[in-house]
Amino acid sequence: MKAKFSFYAKHIVLCLAFLFLPYAFTSTNTVFSLPNLYSNAHDRIYLFIYFGLLCFFYFNYYYLIPKLYFSDKKLLYYLIIIVFLLFFLWISTVLDHPSRNFLDFEYHSGKFPGHPKPFDARFPPPPHGSHPMSFEFNGGPPTQYGHTSLVYLIGVVTSLLFAISGRLQSVEKEKVKSEIAFLKAQINPHFLFNTLNSIYALALKKDDKTPDAVVQLSELMRYIMVNSNDEVIDLTKEINYISNFISLQKTRLGNTVNINYSVIGSTHGKVITPLILISFIENAFKYGVNPDQTSEIYIKIDIEEEILTLYVSNKKTFSVQSESGIGLQNTIDRLKLVYPNKHALMIEDSAEKYVVNLSVKIR
Repeated sequence: MKAKFSFYAKHIVLCLAFLFLPYAFTSTNTVFSLPNLYSNAHDRIYLFIYFGLLCFFYFNYYYLIPKLYFSDKKLLYYLIIIVFLLFFLWISTVLDHPSRNFLDFEYHSGKFPGHPKPFDARFPPPPHGSHPMSFEFNGGPPTQYGHTSLVYLIGVVTSLLFAISGRLQSVEKEKVKSEIAFLKAQINPHFLFNTLNSIYALALKKDDKTPDAVVQLSELMRYIMVNSNDEVIDLTKEINYISNFISLQKTRLGNTVNINYSVIGSTHGKVITPLILISFIENAFKYGVNPDQTSEIYIKIDIEEEILTLYVSNKKTFSVQSESGIGLQNTIDRLKLVYPNKHALMIEDSAEKYVVNLSVKIR
């Protein structure tokens, strides 16, 4: 609601500034002069013309460009632009003083030779000897026609640039969303298969903890089904999801691994992209655990103001593989897409341990 109010307020201010732009600098050396619509033909013409140009700007931006320019109907679009330009040039004089413009036409047609030329409402007036339809770009002041044409063309070009820029941003955003959806589709099955293997190992041992593990898995799956497609989620829910995952791993592994897990700081009122942290933690359990030897995993989540820091360290075992797996690489790619220039990732891969230090600027 606040964003919409700011959007409309900004447009209203810009529109008013545009409408009163011709009166910002006057010939009386005053900074600003209110338009005199009753007795000043110039003020009437320019206020009406500027209002018409302003309406056309929005009509062009929201209708003509999407419906014609972006629909491969550019020839029709350019024709309409020319027609509207001629229309604004016509109403810039004829609509305000139709009778005088008729006399002006009669004068230039030669029907009243020697008769003095009627009052011309153009402002600023054209230089002596110039035709009223000339644009006077040779150093002299522009006529009303030239001024109207210039403002009109600037509005058309500006609206085109804004529309093209918005189109490019929209295409880029859709591309990013598609890439993220593809990466999520790879991460979620990867996690599911690993967790099912964990429960399968408990079932083979006929462990009494198997039913609890199934319940924990159902909670994790519910989280993925409900929240994984959201752009952001409450940080509290994400931390609970991670805690449930670690609890499930403790149930499966028992005393074969020393797990040091801690969360420092407040999660209240903060949000984060879902499933952006779990792959680093999952990677530690996947490649840092060996039932034949004591394993060590250290996980610390530190939340301070707008910065979340994840530290994951696991002691390498003899069963560790050379590659970190598709889930971890996809998470790294997601970080680049979702948090560009808002995260820092350091990975230490030595002979004895694997360490991940991630800092993310959250909201």
